Amino acid sequence: MNYELPFLFKKITSLPILDIVLRTTMLNHIAQSLPNSQDPSQNITALNKVYIGRQPILDRHKRTFGYELLFRNSAAACANFVDNRQATASVMVNALNNIGIANLIGEKKGFINVDAEVLESGIIDLLPKNTTILELLETVEINDAVLSLCNKMRKAGFQLALDDFVYDESYIKIFDMVHYIKIDLLLNDKAALPETVKRLKRYNVKLLAEKVETKEDFEFCLSLGFDLFQGYFFAKPSIITGKSISPAQIVLINLSKILTKEEEFYIIEQLFRKNPELHIKLLQFINSAAFYMPNKITSIPQSIALLGYRNLQKWVTLLLYAGDNNDVKSTPIFERAAVRGRMMELLTQKVTHDRTKADMAFITGVLSLIGVLFQTSLESILKELNISQEINNALLNRDGIWGTFISIIENLEQERYENIAPSLKDLDMDMNDLFAIEHSAIVEFEQFNI
Repeated sequence: MNYELPFLFKKITSLPILDIVLRTTMLNHIAQSLPNSQDPSQNITALNKVYIGRQPILDRHKRTFGYELLFRNSAAACANFVDNRQATASVMVNALNNIGIANLIGEKKGFINVDAEVLESGIIDLLPKNTTILELLETVEINDAVLSLCNKMRKAGFQLALDDFVYDESYIKIFDMVHYIKIDLLLNDKAALPETVKRLKRYNVKLLAEKVETKEDFEFCLSLGFDLFQGYFFAKPSIITGKSISPAQIVLINLSKILTKEEEFYIIEQLFRKNPELHIKLLQFINSAAFYMPNKITSIPQSIALLGYRNLQKWVTLLLYAGDNNDVKSTPIFERAAVRGRMMELLTQKVTHDRTKADMAFITGVLSLIGVLFQTSLESILKELNISQEINNALLNRDGIWGTFISIIENLEQERYENIAPSLKDLDMDMNDLFAIEHSAIVEFEQFNI
């Protein structure tokens, strides 16, 4: 019997009873204090229907520094959600009450939007200070009360950030309290940015560029001296120059082709034996805690038999993005490929209830970024991989159900909700179904060991 390839590698343990009581009390307190509702229970219901998304924040070396946590809610997607306070409370309560912030960001930093009311409410206190960065919304007026709250948070051990910053002298008094200043490229005149950066560099702050969606945006901000970059520029195709494929990746491509043809196990085994590093990785993978094997697996044939062709192909496809990097969790394109793959798998499973199709959907999602990985045309690399016509059509033409799912995921990454709803309706799904799947994929990625 083949084992299903587990994406979730650590079971989420139940919270201690005292912790549950404290957090439930906090949830009730927030719900009762939220505006625009006569019935606090309605707010609790609304909070529990919010899911967590995230957007990557990269350093100057294009490594993942952290994520901005984003609330996902069907009402919010329709522009009917209550306000920033409820949105922030929703993110925090879900992060704390359901799964814990570590399951959303791992060991990275998590940026969470706050305003003065949230800072005052006390719900901040249960967030981990070493990984949480409180992002002060641009709507907050910088007055003495806010300065006092920020000072209190800083003394408590939290780091602070200014969101959607546009230079104004009134902010000078808070510069010594914040650690990060986020500058939205769409809100600022690019011609004026060099002077803005020069002024801000006088202070002990890190500058974070938002809405960095192209390679040109990244290089421009990098040249100005920005420290961090938020956006999906790393997942966009660049000028097709071609990138040399490492020997390890060539082996993986050959292995993928063999698995696609479902060659005899002994042929697959021979390839592993010729590549000791891959041999070791497979044994480490099959013996990881995810599989709960009663006895240690020590042979390649046994590992292949337990995984089966499709699960082994899923693992091999993901390995293409890992390269020689020991810290794959800091490789943003690996994270995107893995999350896309898992979302494709869950979406297909929900709609078709077909395990084989779901496995192939995972591979399709992962391969959607393979052209970016190798900096070459998607069509040429897919020819090299010799994959099915169905996957080819989905990736190149967005045909079929997998093509539809890829488009949905890409629109979700860009928060283009208006492009998503019609496709979901045709599939008898709604936005909350999609948000729940995204949320699951993120949490499972953080538990994943390749």
